[in-house]
Amino acid sequence: QLIKKTSQWVQTGGGVRDEDDVRIRLDNGADRVVVGSICVDDPDRFSRWLSEFGSSRLVAALDVRIDEAGVPWPRTHGWTRGSERNLWSYLEYYQFRGLKHILCTDISRDGAMQGPNLDLYREIVKRHPTLNVQASGGVSSLQDLIDLDQTGAASAISGKALLDGAFTITEAVDTLL
Repeated sequence: QLIKKTSQWVQTGGGVRDEDDVRIRLDNGADRVVVGSICVDDPDRFSRWLSEFGSSRLVAALDVRIDEAGVPWPRTHGWTRGSERNLWSYLEYYQFRGLKHILCTDISRDGAMQGPNLDLYREIVKRHPTLNVQASGGVSSLQDLIDLDQTGAASAISGKALLDGAFTITEAVDTLL
């Protein structure tokens, strides 16, 4: 219904578990489908989807917790399950399978409105400059958006900041253009 009522580009995710979940969303007009836990739990399946649906139509959502050594480790299933491989390992794996889009959330910053993890996004862009990075977690101000833009991230998720009225979409667009 949302897609039919807007002329805006729509990316959708949540609960994507099989090919039909992806196909239904794309067939109903979604521009991209965000896939989370499957990217970590079944990389081969997600790789097949990249080939089948096109890498421009899928986004790997990798929510990470940073350990004491500064290494980002993906978490799945509502952040309740860990992974045996770190973020860098997954990105290396997907780099050769056509991945173009990643939505990376620093769990410790999500909803905290205490600023994004600029170092994390800067490092992802440095290691994988061809990836379109969607930065998520911590955005609380227009300055955060400016700072994220300077990391090389392609976009930012600004949910709580928008909901709480920290700034408007118009102000964000005006600031970044």
